[in-house]
Amino acid sequence: MIIYNTTKGSVILNKKRILSLAAVLGMTFLIAGCNSDGKESETVEKGENANAKKYEEVFKETDEIAHDFLKLKIEQNYPEILKYMSTKGIEELEEKSSYLLETHRLPDEFEELDGMYELRRYDNFYDDNNGEVFYRYSRFNDREVLVNDWIILTRNEEKDWKVRSYFDTRPEIINDSNAETGTVLHELPVEEKVQ
Repeated sequence: MIIYNTTKGSVILNKKRILSLAAVLGMTFLIAGCNSDGKESETVEKGENANAKKYEEVFKETDEIAHDFLKLKIEQNYPEILKYMSTKGIEELEEKSSYLLETHRLPDEFEELDGMYELRRYDNFYDDNNGEVFYRYSRFNDREVLVNDWIILTRNEEKDWKVRSYFDTRPEIINDSNAETGTVLHELPVEEKVQ
């Protein structure tokens, strides 16, 4: 019901109708928002899980290699690191750090982490055509800053999985909007995560 008050020059609406209309509109937006978020998250999750299942055998092999390599890299065990590297990766490492290649600089460093790291596989970006499996591991450095490092595995001519480069950085396909996708293989304990 609309009443026009000629003395004050304003329109007065029935309060019950206004409140009812506001409640209906609010509920509509709330339901629409919940449904779209849920469906989007569900679709992303199903897609990631489908890829992880499709390439389960590949990931079973690469997960072990990535974990072993991250341990060796944290310990700076260069004689063992070389066994995991691609031919180009070895050449690059020899060129940049040849003076280190016979050293095992930090033998107890991985044990001292005491599980305080995260290892994530980006299975959602793997397929038979690109042939690379991306991993990110995160840990706190000596200044208590969370740092990321990358492991990219690729097959050599003998079809063995090798680390592409000791110095790999974040692949271009992974950005701020999808950096937290994929599968967490080892989770950084919650109380230590930096938000």
